[in-house]
Amino acid sequence: MDIDDLKTTYRQVFTSEEGAAVLQDLEKRFHLEATTFERGDPHYSAFLEGQRSVMLTIKGMMKTREDRIKEVEL
Repeated sequence: MDIDDLKTTYRQVFTSEEGAAVLQDLEKRFHLEATTFERGDPHYSAFLEGQRSVMLTIKGMMKTREDRIKEVEL
């Protein structure tokens, strides 16, 4: 499977009704829209940022070429 096929698969999985529900839950659990800084504990901050990075990867894999072009134009 090449990268374009894999991105298509990500979009198919996470844009289905069930997949969207799972993605929404993962976004909440793994700090997509929240800070991962934990004052006084750099190791825990790194752990939280690792969780967040998985979500950023999933969201990035779901973007189409057109989505990326729109981001650059903004």
